[in-house]
Amino acid sequence: MSFFEYKFKVKASNVNSELNIKNRTILEWMEDIGSMHSDMAECGLATVKDNRLSWIIIQWRVKLYRRVQYGEIITVRTWISGYKKKYTFREFSFLDEEGNLVAAASSKWVLTHLEKGLIDTPDRIFEYYGENHESYFAEDCKMERIKDPKDYSKPYDFTVPCTMIDLNGHMNNIYYLDVAYQAMPHEVFANGLFDEFEIMYRKELKLNDRLKCYYHGADDEHIITIQEENSGGVNAIVRFK
Repeated sequence: MSFFEYKFKVKASNVNSELNIKNRTILEWMEDIGSMHSDMAECGLATVKDNRLSWIIIQWRVKLYRRVQYGEIITVRTWISGYKKKYTFREFSFLDEEGNLVAAASSKWVLTHLEKGLIDTPDRIFEYYGENHESYFAEDCKMERIKDPKDYSKPYDFTVPCTMIDLNGHMNNIYYLDVAYQAMPHEVFANGLFDEFEIMYRKELKLNDRLKCYYHGADDEHIITIQEENSGGVNAIVRFK
């Protein structure tokens, strides 16, 4: 099977005050359609209790070409574009009702067993997904690591609440975007739609973790580094272009 698709309607909860789709909605739709595709391959949420297999996101890269509006119906497609060692690369395209590309995304995943941890992807899953090398980014199947800047503003402090915890007991990957928005200067957030952004995850966050979020701004990008106060390392990096 080369690709899987699903239609979403842009609802009131998906848009900002200008009725334009929010970046968080793009991530929510990718999470939903990726889960549906994986359910069909028997390695998604529907089968996790039986086979104990779960996909873990390592990195997203998203680009919006047109910010769709309330009421539009968008066809989202996803497919596996390649494999490299233990990494699996998944692509997404977003098409409006006329078939125009309005957004695209690449992502990088690893398959884990809930008790055994990181594992090699079974052949039966490769066979189901198939492989489609189409990508909207020139760096197909690379997804390079985001470098951690050396200079930052004063940190923004944040504690992970129960409302951000997912079924795995970790802070859901979508909420890293919300935390990054909170950590940037208000004037930056207020003046930017951020039609291109990336999130790289290094280590999961849990309930009541106390975070230090550091902002770095330059002419062409804004970077927020998120780290647990006592870990001594970076948990995630969010970059807006």
